[in-house]
Formats: sequence, structure tokens, C-alpha cells
Amino acid sequence: MAETLVVLDFPGRRAEAHLSDLRLEDQGWDVLYAISEPFSRSVDPAQYVTHLAGRCSGVPVRAVLAYCMAAPLARDLAARLGGPDGPVPVVFFDGEPGAGAEIRATVGTVVRQLTGGSAGQLDGELTEALADTGLRDRPERAMELLAEQVVRLGAEVFREDGLDEEEAVAAATRVSGFYLDWIAFLVASFRAGSASPHPGPVTHIRSADHPVGDDWIRAGSLDVHVVDCVRAGLLADPRTRELTADLLGRTAPAHLDR
Repeated sequence: MAETLVVLDFPGRRAEAHLSDLRLEDQGWDVLYAISEPFSRSVDPAQYVTHLAGRCSGVPVRAVLAYCMAAPLARDLAARLGGPDGPVPVVFFDGEPGAGAEIRATVGTVVRQLTGGSAGQLDGELTEALADTGLRDRPERAMELLAEQVVRLGAEVFREDGLDEEEAVAAATRVSGFYLDWIAFLVASFRAGSASPHPGPVTHIRSADHPVGDDWIRAGSLDVHVVDCVRAGLLADPRTRELTADLLGRTAPAHLDR
């Protein structure tokens, strides 16, 4: 059975290219996009990684590839998937640790997309719950409050469009589901990471303007490569694709002939 690349990259529209844009399948790899529907809504990193590991059950993994804030979860997943020789290799692409500020910015984006208004519509209890301390210590409460308020705000919009109360709430719940999955992923990433160094190898492929350093990546070995491109184009740049293929090794001809 051919080895598989496990990819952690939350799907959806964004300015930056996606790991799928590397088209590693075209080079003969089996690629498993582990963050896909049905998404985990867990904000506990261990449970989130367990969900991802379940997607990889029975799969011989060559490496775990992760974009941006999926990196902390990828590091934990690599340790979970490893064997007696240690974790499987990890490759970050503009990797960075989860950040409370990014979660709060994402909440603001979600509110704007759902309602056209600002995050100022959210009440004080939720604002407090979304502070770094609240996200670390009571993340489930933060998600509960967020879900309630996002559905409430969304339902108001649907009522203005002519839906009755039951229909408006159902529509808001349905539309908000993907956004809540996205925020849960960010919260799990924010809370992931061990105080001890990651024992396995980590490769970091960075764009020239990636704003985060490498000091947070505490690993048994760290290999950093910089691609001379902007962040938004890193995963669409053919140099990134070729570098990734070279670092991982080329697949066997028998696999390419399938």
C-alpha cells in the first residue's frame, strides 16, 4: 500500500491559496484531507486530534502537512500517528501557533458575513468569554455563548427577509454551522501544544513575508526553507510544489502507474 500525505488545512474561501493547490496527487501521492465534513466541533485539542487520527485509521502515513494555524494540531497528530521510531514527519507551510486575537477577528468576520453588522452586536458576556483566559479555561462556554448569539443575530436577518420565527432560527442554525466549525478548529489550535519539545522532525516552508518567526516550533529537528513569494501565493507557487516533492521524496513508479 502506498504511503499517504495527511493534510490539515481548513477549507473555505480565503485570499491565500490552499494546500490542495499544490496538486501533490498529480505526483502520485495519496493525499488525505483530514479536516473535512463532518467537522469536529470539539475545542479540546486531544479530542480534535483523536477525530483526525480516526480519519487516518489503517493508512500508512508518510508525513503530516499543515497550513497556518493547523500547525499545532499537526504536531500533536504526528505524535499520535507515530510508532516506536517516533512521530511521523511534519511539514508546516507558513505555520504559526493558534492566537486568541485571530479567533476574535474571525468572530468579527463571521458576524459581518452573517448580518452585515459589526462584532459590537455581541454582548459583554461573550466578549469576556472570548478573551484569552476564557478561551483557555472555559472554551466550551465560549462556544456555547457564541452559537447562541450568532444564531440570534442570523435569525433577525432571516426574519427581516420574511421568514417566520421557526424558519428563521432553523436557517440561521444551518448557515452558522460551518462558521462555528471553523472557530472551534481555531480554538482547538489555540489550546494545542505541549510544554515539552516535539520529539520528531519538523520542516517549515515559509513565504518571504510570513510574519511569524520559528521560535515557537520546538522540535527534535527543524529544517526551514523560504520561498521568495508573498504569503497569499505560497501554496500556488510551483517552487513550493517542487520543494515539497523533493523534501518528501518521489513516489514509487508502481504507484504512479495506477
